[in-house]
Amino acid sequence: MENVYISIAGLVAIGLVVYFVRRARRQDNTRTDLKITGVRIDPPSGSVLQANTPITVALDYRYSAPREPLYVWVKILDTTYDSVYEGSHDRMEPGTGRIGRSVHLTQAGTVRELFIVAKNQDFVEVFNQALAVDFTYKQAEVDEEWMNDGKGSEITGITLSIPSPAVVKAGTRIGVDIAYAINTEEGLDIWAIPETQTNMTYEGTTGRQVGTGVVSKHFTVIDPGKLTSVRLLMKNAASQTVYERVVPVDYTYTLA
Repeated sequence: MENVYISIAGLVAIGLVVYFVRRARRQDNTRTDLKITGVRIDPPSGSVLQANTPITVALDYRYSAPREPLYVWVKILDTTYDSVYEGSHDRMEPGTGRIGRSVHLTQAGTVRELFIVAKNQDFVEVFNQALAVDFTYKQAEVDEEWMNDGKGSEITGITLSIPSPAVVKAGTRIGVDIAYAINTEEGLDIWAIPETQTNMTYEGTTGRQVGTGVVSKHFTVIDPGKLTSVRLLMKNAASQTVYERVVPVDYTYTLA
């Protein structure tokens, strides 16, 4: 009888272990079954483009894991030439859907691969797929006035979603509301970039702003350490920086 009780207890223990392992797998948001089921690229691969001309990529997708929205970008990871990619202003949702992103070179060069990159809600990369393409960028002819368009514009105020100083968990996304006054009808693109040598990410372009208003950006420092400054940039349609400001902050990033 004692052996029977031991056997039953053992089976119960094994069952509990299997249950918790399966539950952990279900809750592991670093695993994904994301499939890209369709890709449309405009203009088509093989095109010759002027610098700053966007390549728009429409993605059909499906996934069921993780059971949460995914941030997604299309990037040029080759750092031979300067490039700009669109931020993840909307997200993939579990199930099926379609989402669009754009990316481009800001100078003459070639693009042989685009990369579809997806990250979970903790900004951990869970998907990276290359797309073979063949684009040639030529330097756009711009005059001095165009290069300086937007000079005199300024950032008039900022609000951080987590007031500084603060101790925050590494991987925490911090939002930055940026008030601006822009003097060009073409608008300016605004960036908030954490100045650190550790792993980090920041929101890509979400389109140029015009007039006066407030735009929301965000950044994430992934590794433990200190962050003492955030660089704010305003770039014009020629991808020239016409305003720059360094904002002192005091964030301590920890593992816990």
